[in-house]
Amino acid sequence: MFVLNIKLDHKKIIIICIVCAIIIATVFELCTKNDYIEVNSSIDDFSYTVTDENFISTLSNIHNNIDDNIGKSIKVSGFVYTLPDFNDNFFICGRYTVDEEETKVAGYMCSLDKEISLEENEWIEIEGKIIKGNYNGEIPVIKVEKLTKIVAPANTYVQSNN
Repeated sequence: MFVLNIKLDHKKIIIICIVCAIIIATVFELCTKNDYIEVNSSIDDFSYTVTDENFISTLSNIHNNIDDNIGKSIKVSGFVYTLPDFNDNFFICGRYTVDEEETKVAGYMCSLDKEISLEENEWIEIEGKIIKGNYNGEIPVIKVEKLTKIVAPANTYVQSNN
């Protein structure tokens, strides 16, 4: 029979608890830290702050009035969505919407000057300015100035305008 007798006093127990708490806090901080890439400068006052409630109406307004919205600042969050014929620096910051019982992706075309590795369906928040672009015709494009990787919201859908 093998017997192990370890004598611990209160000071050693407290030190072990503090060390464990520091390790746990460090691991938690590293796992939940948002990654962000500042492309140019941050914008403090936005012409459009897009929310779940106004996602589609703001998208429609910008698309229907391209010339009136050139140069305006915008802040929007969504997931990365691309199509095979997009240029390398283009992607959609999109959200799911249900239209006539069909799930669709609706979103803002974005342009990023830097080579940044974005994963399909990765959730991001972007800040930028609206410019004119061309994808099967003239469309508004958000020139990204700040990109932050975020955690997906509890509800990934937005209301359609129907």
